[in-house]
Amino acid sequence: MNAPLKALNEMQRLTSPFPESVIVKEWRAKGRKVIGWYNPYVPEEIIDAAGMLPFEVTGDNEPVQMQGAEAHIYANSCSKIRTCWQLGLDGKYNFLDGYVSTHMCDQDMRLYEVWSYYKKLPFMELIYAPRKRTEEAVQLYATDLDSFRDRLSQYLICRIPDQRVADSIKLYNRGRELMMQLYELRKRDRPPVTGAEAVEVSKAAARMPRERFNGLMEQMLAEIKSTGREIKRARRLMLIGNDLHNTTQITALESKDAVVVVDEMDIGIRRAWGQVDTKLPPMEALARHYVMGRPVDKHTWNSDGRLEFIGEMAEQYKVDGVVSQNVRFCTYLGWDKFDLKKQLQERGTPILELDLEYGHPGGAQMKIRAEAFMEMLESRVSTGTKRSAAKAALPT
Repeated sequence: MNAPLKALNEMQRLTSPFPESVIVKEWRAKGRKVIGWYNPYVPEEIIDAAGMLPFEVTGDNEPVQMQGAEAHIYANSCSKIRTCWQLGLDGKYNFLDGYVSTHMCDQDMRLYEVWSYYKKLPFMELIYAPRKRTEEAVQLYATDLDSFRDRLSQYLICRIPDQRVADSIKLYNRGRELMMQLYELRKRDRPPVTGAEAVEVSKAAARMPRERFNGLMEQMLAEIKSTGREIKRARRLMLIGNDLHNTTQITALESKDAVVVVDEMDIGIRRAWGQVDTKLPPMEALARHYVMGRPVDKHTWNSDGRLEFIGEMAEQYKVDGVVSQNVRFCTYLGWDKFDLKKQLQERGTPILELDLEYGHPGGAQMKIRAEAFMEMLESRVSTGTKRSAAKAALPT
């Protein structure tokens, strides 16, 4: 009932070693280009429509020593940025033909600047990403996406036609649909995958050709159905905050007789959420989806929608507790801490707040705090504490 998933094993084989993996080497051996992207407001569909492989620039399961990166980026900057730049300095991303990011975050822009100055690639692009979810924001973003397509076409010396973009939208929509099917299965009392396995799936989606990923996702869902795979753990958790690409951190949480059944990460549920409207012109449809079609994220000017989404997902997935993990020096999530804690308390949902270095194991402190949190969740069950009672007990 709990055997390894063959399709997931194949995803991990193809995307290893990180980052210049088996699938990347196969792709480049055919003379095809790879474009690195950073930030979820870079539409992979446009890169795919150009016949290139979109590859998310991240860290992975091994911690990175960042002394070299800190010669160019302050030590009190986001550790995800410093990790990615260290990997760039170490030559791990030398297979990239281009790098695309956005103005969404000052830290993202700093990474783009140092990459452009010290490791400039044949194609470098910075896209404007709006911080509001309005019609004006959609139009502004759409204009910049058109410019991005134009510049990518100039790099190719070949115009990327609307039909190619439309075809890529359908391909990526299918991938989102399959990933959301996995999220729906995780609502079960006994979900078919662990949180760590689900994140490995999402990592693979951003590191391999989407058509191949979709095929393996279809195999995985069929495998789950045929085997009746179940994860039997006592506590159901929701993971929120910054992206975690080091799944050993999630495994450490799940080793405490718990399973992560849902998340609120860009790498997770936002990557799987929604469908790009295929009835609209393709470039307009992309702009509308990336600005309005996904759950509100930490960068959005009014983050109330993000907090409401977290509460709704916690209820839908019947979680016992929420683990909020913030990459150290991420100010966006720091601003939300007070309101987030207040809202979850009103819903009667316990929260564990962790400040972590991106990509590094949590260590003894995280272990102790996680154990104490699980014991608290256990005591709530043994004393019959319910969310409704916890909510009623709060002062008005």
